[in-house]
Amino acid sequence: MIWLNVFDLTPIKSAGLMAMLLVLVAGCGPGQERTGNEPQPAVTNRQVPVPRVRRMARDAILPPENPVQTETNPIPTATSQSLQPISSYELETLKANAAAGDAKAQAALGNYYATGQGGQIDLTEAVKWYRAAAEQGQPRAQYNLATMYAQGRGVTRDDQEALKWFSQSAQQGDQMAQYNLGLMYANGQGVAADSAEANKWFQKAAEQGDAMAQLKLAMANAKDSNLPLTPEQVAAFYVQAANQGYAEAQAALGSMYVKGRGVEPNAAEALKWYSQAAEQGDPKALHWMAIAYNNGDGVSKDLNQTVQFYTKAADAGFALSQYNLGMMYVIGQGVESSDAQALQLFQKAADQNLSIAERQLASFYEAGRGTTQDLVEAYRWYSQAAANGDPEATQSMNALAQRLTPDQIKEAQARAKGSNP
Repeated sequence: MIWLNVFDLTPIKSAGLMAMLLVLVAGCGPGQERTGNEPQPAVTNRQVPVPRVRRMARDAILPPENPVQTETNPIPTATSQSLQPISSYELETLKANAAAGDAKAQAALGNYYATGQGGQIDLTEAVKWYRAAAEQGQPRAQYNLATMYAQGRGVTRDDQEALKWFSQSAQQGDQMAQYNLGLMYANGQGVAADSAEANKWFQKAAEQGDAMAQLKLAMANAKDSNLPLTPEQVAAFYVQAANQGYAEAQAALGSMYVKGRGVEPNAAEALKWYSQAAEQGDPKALHWMAIAYNNGDGVSKDLNQTVQFYTKAADAGFALSQYNLGMMYVIGQGVESSDAQALQLFQKAADQNLSIAERQLASFYEAGRGTTQDLVEAYRWYSQAAANGDPEATQSMNALAQRLTPDQIKEAQARAKGSNP
């Protein structure tokens, strides 16, 4: 998977808008897994299959036990900086400049929507403005647009489009694009696998000081010499990458400090790095911050902050946050109870094959909560959750089958396959 973030430090027309160029585009796809800290009892930690998406638990962003055999994930470079607030006047000026065709303003506006600096992530608007800037040759916007295609965020996943935009940005010297382009050649994503071409782009990025590219090359050398990197050595590369602004590395460091992998356990350091990754819109980090505020892990319990972080992560497409936020609407925790809101969130998570969300969605259709009762649709989602390994869904599906005709069951099965009844 190609996951990265970035920002551009080139001044745009309005000096007051420099804050917009400090944001990073979150770079992890919606890989997620049960955390055990959801606002609902009886939660397990089992993995839930999701096509083409790596699933991770809250604290599972750790470097591998044998890092030499594992692909590293792409992430960004440049000094990490906290997001700065932008006034209404500055935002309107930014929008006006972007609409007038200013490529840097367009890229900055894309960052604004991608990171949720205004309080809400809007990936569709982010893609729109990244594309506008990318088509004018803005290298960082080309890179950001490529990551959106690589992750399927705000657009349908398309490896060939990702390759196209990574290539254009890399040819202009963007080191993160060079690193990601190398990964695409190495993995054969959107192009035939070509190790020589991959190494060429890794080397170009590494020569510019890109820590993730340097780690990639170090891992390859370690594999050739049969001397695996130690967790401490991997941690040192992640520290460099995190300080360069890589949100994925910052999130990885958060997990490493929690687990004491390659570093001494340090709750304060974990929170610092998770917080920095969350500020850049990293979905997993946003999810972790929501849990931290919900449980009071390193911070005071704050349901308002919990809801805000879950909402941003949910808007970024993180299925577990969509489910957890849905449960908060069910029980009225930190928000006004709303079955309709819960239904929408369960639907989004279910569309990513999160089995617990599929089961909750089915129960809502069965009971007519937040929607008109639809037993066929309920059976459909119970069956999908059961196929994804949820035993409770299997029981509910079998019980519901006693209330349906054979034709209704056939219709539900057809819906589950994505076919018309």
